[in-house]
Amino acid sequence: MTRPQASLQLPPQMSTFGADYDYLYNVIYWMSVVSFLLIVGFMLVYVWKYRRRPGLKAQPTGHSTLMEIVWTFLPMIPLAYLFITGFDHYMDMRIAPTDSLEIRVIAKQWSWDFIHPNGTTQTNQLMIPAHRPVKMIMSSYDVIHAFYVPEFRVKRDVVPGMYSTMWFEATSETGNRPVTLFCAEYCGAPHGITAPAERDPDHMIDNQNSNHSTMLARINVVSAARYARFEAEGEPMPHECETAPNPGACWGEKLYRNSGCTACHSTDPAVTRPGPSWANIWGQTRTFEGGGSQEGDENYIRQSILEPQAHIVAGYTSPSMPAARFSDRQIDGIVAYIRSLRH
Repeated sequence: MTRPQASLQLPPQMSTFGADYDYLYNVIYWMSVVSFLLIVGFMLVYVWKYRRRPGLKAQPTGHSTLMEIVWTFLPMIPLAYLFITGFDHYMDMRIAPTDSLEIRVIAKQWSWDFIHPNGTTQTNQLMIPAHRPVKMIMSSYDVIHAFYVPEFRVKRDVVPGMYSTMWFEATSETGNRPVTLFCAEYCGAPHGITAPAERDPDHMIDNQNSNHSTMLARINVVSAARYARFEAEGEPMPHECETAPNPGACWGEKLYRNSGCTACHSTDPAVTRPGPSWANIWGQTRTFEGGGSQEGDENYIRQSILEPQAHIVAGYTSPSMPAARFSDRQIDGIVAYIRSLRH
């Protein structure tokens, strides 16, 4: 299926209510254009007609009740139409179909976690089926975020301490060019490790999810059969890693770069803030706050990912790392990547 084309002002529309959204947008846009031309046009005409000239003195124009009634009530007709039509579309966007696929969304600085009904979790990657309603049940781990996908014409705040919901139905598959999920809320000042914003072939920021402005996720819209396979088998290893010399480490590096880990953890042994460098973990003894120590091995890395507050490395009490949601295969990849960094 050919991907929809963007217009001069709007990105491609790829949801069932995208056409309604664009229709209202265009109605308001052209109403504004016509109103602007009429107002400015009449203003210029009257400026010229009633310009100051020698020998002429301006006279009061008097009062017209009919004109006041017309310019007061005539605009109410299009405004009432816009309100009724907009409210109707708003209710359609608010009430999800009963057969919707429900996906749990957890937003946090600086990443997105997506939990599918079968328990499979994706971080900064979301696979959904085309032509099926998808309901997002969203909450925030820390501050206010905003789930915003321009192609789907959806935006909804994600607020800590409560659930917010939204739904959409994608009308076409994305192929090898996923759409981008943005955070449209100013969800905190950038901090952590900074790196050049290099771009990969599909134009996403390679070192994304390291601060507020790069809190992005890829959304892949696939066929119903492809999504059913994903539900049964879980998230597959990236295709480019399957032929890499060390497939696990390749996958682990991609997870490191795309899952928000770069915000606090460097792979340079000399950069140890705000979180410990991953280059200083494998095979080294980790000393904990309050006493105790452990060697940096598979078990230590796994626990640090799933239970980051269980053992806090001495000197790192300020950062509060949230628990990550990775599958066993993904954790194996991260372990392989950290092991490849040892010096």
